[in-house]
Amino acid sequence: MFNNYTPTDSEEEVSDNSSLNLPSLNINSMSLQSPQHTSPTSPVQMIRSRGSTQFPSSSSLDRMTTTTPVFTRHFPSPTRCSSPPKPEKKTCMSSRLSASTERIRRQLDFPPDDNQDFSILKLLPVIKKADPQHVPCQPHASELEFLASHQTKMQKNTTPSPLQLAKGLTKSQLVELLTSLTEATPSLSTSLAKLLPKPDLSGLITNLTYLNQNIYKAIPVTRLSDRTDSLAFNRVTTHLAAFKKSLVEDLNMLLEAGQWASVLEYVILAWDIVVVTPVWDNITHNTSRRSCFKHMASSVIRVLKIKDFLISESERLKLIKCMTGFSVREVMLCKEKLLEGK
Repeated sequence: MFNNYTPTDSEEEVSDNSSLNLPSLNINSMSLQSPQHTSPTSPVQMIRSRGSTQFPSSSSLDRMTTTTPVFTRHFPSPTRCSSPPKPEKKTCMSSRLSASTERIRRQLDFPPDDNQDFSILKLLPVIKKADPQHVPCQPHASELEFLASHQTKMQKNTTPSPLQLAKGLTKSQLVELLTSLTEATPSLSTSLAKLLPKPDLSGLITNLTYLNQNIYKAIPVTRLSDRTDSLAFNRVTTHLAAFKKSLVEDLNMLLEAGQWASVLEYVILAWDIVVVTPVWDNITHNTSRRSCFKHMASSVIRVLKIKDFLISESERLKLIKCMTGFSVREVMLCKEKLLEGK
């Protein structure tokens, strides 16, 4: 039933060589085969030539055979076409500025000088040394006049006068100086008494008015309290003390100086200022105000006791008018003495 087939010698040779004609095996051996061995004259050679196709040298198979790895290759980047720089646009203002700068540069150019490198030095003023053999010229008349006036000023005595030195002395030093002068020359005291002016009370009254204004400036302005209560008094206590101190010092200074007329004048002027000082709700807070009236009345009483001094009728009436309506004991006594003197 089975047919025993025995291949021939030619078929055995073809079957043996057919396993060697695979494409993967023939690819590497293509370069070794010459075209002389591939002549399609017999069927056996035609079968052998199957799969032995020639590939171009630029095929992917040839590139794969390169030994250089892909990540180490350097692929050149395409060159960028660099455009030429654009010329700057000149505006009208820049052209004007350039024209003006060129014009100024031409005006400042100095003429060229071939002899010297620093030609600008010729424009600087140079003082030439005088020739020793040359006779100096005579000075001008104005120069002689200036030198003469300067010499006269230098010859003047630069030591200040005694009157100028006395301007730097204090009040106590001036008093001591006059005392020493009058003791040395008794006749000088009579002439000095005639020359002494009346004291100027404007500065004293101005200072007293300023202190009174400070009292009212220190009073707090609030709707929660009155302007004459204890809270407001505590705010102005220091100003009340300064006002009283200034008044007492002025009166004592005039009394020590023996300026009786000035004492009465000061009392008349200061009385109106003391009257307008605030009256507090608490009676004990009005002690400073009552003390000021007491000192003024006491000063007037002291002046009235002076035998050689007589008060004018106008001053007497002014003082009586000022002291009317006050319940201070010293003020009432002073008023009685003024009324007795009529």
